[in-house]
Order: sequence, then structure tokens, then C-alpha cells
Amino acid sequence: MKKILVVLIVVSLLLTGCWDKREINELAFVQGIGMDRDKDGMANLTVQVLKPANLATTTGGGGGGAAAGKPYEVYSSRGVDFAKAFANFNTEIARTLFLQHNEIIFIGENLARSGIYDMLDFITRNPEFRRTSYLIVVTGGTLDDLMKLSKNVEKYPYREILGMIQNQRNTSSGYVCDINHFVEALETEENQPIVGRLEIVKKDGKPQHARFVGAAAFKNDKMVGFLSEDETKGIMWMDNLIKNTSLVIDKGPKGEKTHTTFTVIKSKASITPKVKGDNVSFDVKISFESNMIEQDAKYNLTDLKMIKSLEKLQELKVKSEVEDALNAIQKKYKVDSVGFGQKLQEKYPKVWRKLKDKWDEVYPNVKMNVSVKAIMKRSGLTSKPIESR
Repeated sequence: MKKILVVLIVVSLLLTGCWDKREINELAFVQGIGMDRDKDGMANLTVQVLKPANLATTTGGGGGGAAAGKPYEVYSSRGVDFAKAFANFNTEIARTLFLQHNEIIFIGENLARSGIYDMLDFITRNPEFRRTSYLIVVTGGTLDDLMKLSKNVEKYPYREILGMIQNQRNTSSGYVCDINHFVEALETEENQPIVGRLEIVKKDGKPQHARFVGAAAFKNDKMVGFLSEDETKGIMWMDNLIKNTSLVIDKGPKGEKTHTTFTVIKSKASITPKVKGDNVSFDVKISFESNMIEQDAKYNLTDLKMIKSLEKLQELKVKSEVEDALNAIQKKYKVDSVGFGQKLQEKYPKVWRKLKDKWDEVYPNVKMNVSVKAIMKRSGLTSKPIESR
């Protein structure tokens, strides 16, 4: 009995209970956090916090109405670093910020240009930040403008933008990057990160809505410039990120102005380094399958020659996007955003060891041989165009 009593006492000492529990009514649920630096170099944080009492919607059967007021509040804080700015929220918010439901981190343009290493250090050390949170560079306005957008289908701006990101990922219409992806690129000496870009659209000086416009190119942790939508799409072709996306051709087989739209259902890209003496080049090959979904011309798709002509036009369009992307990252910004250096290291490690210390000088002048192959699988439910009598 004495032995049993001793065991019970020891076990009871080890049972500490729910020492770290947090009551739900003591938490402020963050749905969107923005980080930036001001002109003085101070770290700025902006958070969108849910107001649970105002989230209720109109109930049926005459059982009352919607809660008055917007269902969120926006708070801002600043400090000498992001940890201090975060701690300063305690002086104006009655609840403890809860970050584990947040899926987006908005990066202000000033911070992006000055370097986001300190921000990454802060969020990767804090266990409440999700490493799968999306990173978005915000331009055209402040983070406060973004958090207070007026035109939204959803109840609060964060949910609207999250839906836009998920649509982009599902339709390959824009570049999507999360913390893990960025850090992985940052820690790979042969690769440079890319982050999606969100632009705030204003009317009469007031922010109205936001839209995704291409991406932001980084050199290590600093943003060096913007990529257009076509340039961004070109990088996505090379990175094997294209599926279920639209491809619009604005001219016909004879050069006539027209619009024909296809959906890319499958794509594959391969990048192969070639070494001949002291010369390095890369073969960039892209193949894809598509379905026609709309045309404003009257092409007869029972004609094999017409199908081949439309495939050729698709190939030219995709090749143009890829070459535009290469011109931007290789010539304009001089950043290896696709990982050509990594491909060279994998196939020719000895050559890479000779070039890695001067890759920044060699890479902008490396020849890229781009080839594209398109196959049109289907034309929908009709092959012949509709003819009016």
C-alpha cells in the first residue's frame, strides 16, 4: 500500500492540468495580418480582427436581423522591430491576438524593397504563425487601405482575398507562394523567390477593391521588380504550375483579328542544361493539351488543317509568354527565378562548381532554346460553327 501511495503522489505531481488553456472569449481572432516598414525604418503591423457579435446574419422566420456594424476591426501597431510592434498590440486590444486561423501575410511595398529577412525571422520563430500561410506583396495603397476595402462579396476583406488566392491556385491564373515555398527558395543558392502581387484599385482617391496582377520578383529577400501577368504565366509554364487555365488567342490562322479561347487541361515542362566547352545553354521544352471553349470566328474544326493551325497559334502564344518571362528575369532583373542553376548543378556538378561563384554574371547571357508543342483534344459539343440562315 505504501508503494501504491508513493506512485499516486508522484503521478499527481506530474499532472499539471491545462496550464496553457485559453478561453475563447479571451481571444481576438486574426483574419489577415500585414507587415511593412515606414520611412523611419520602424516596423508596422496591421491586423484585421473578427468581431464575433457582428458576424451573425439575418435569420429566417422573422427571428431578428443582422447585427449592426461591420464584422471586423482593424488595428495597427509599430515598433523598432516586428516582435516589439506585435507586443504593442497589448496596449490597445483587450484580448490576446490568436493567429492560428490566419492564412495570409500581406507584405507592404516598402518592406518588400528593403528586405523581408527580419519579418521571416519573426514569423518562423513564432509557433502561432502557420508555415503554410500565403505571402502577398501589396501595391497601390497601404495595408490599412487593404484591410478596409468596401466592395466585397464576403463579410470581410480577408475572406474575399483568400477566395481569390484559392481561385488562382485552382485555375493557375496567378502565382501562389507560401512561407515554406519562399524560405525553401531563399535557402537554395541556385534559386530566387517569387511572390504574388495584389494591387489596390482606387476611385477618387478611395480604395475600392483589390486584384491580382502578376507577381513580384525577389533577389534573395529583397524585391527587385514586378512581373506582368504574361511574364508570370511564362514562369508558371516552366515551373509546371499550369493546369485548368485559360489561353486566349487574339488572331486567326491568316492573321485576322479574332478571339479564340482554350482551356489547358494538362501541361509538362522540362529544362535540360547543355554544356559544350565553356558554353552553357538550356533547352526549355513545354508540351500541353487543350480544349476549345469559345470562338468568335467560324472555324470548321472537322478540318484537320484548321486544327493544326490553331495548335500552332497556341504554341506561338505560349512561347511568347515564356520568352517574355525569360527576358524579364534573365535580362531585366537578373534573377534565377526558375532554378536554371539548380538544373545545371544536378546534371553537371563539376561545371556548376566552376560557375557558381560567378553565376550572377554568367546567367544573364546564357542562351535559352524554347520549344512548345500543343495538342488540341476537344472542341466542345460542336465541331462545325453555327451558321445563320
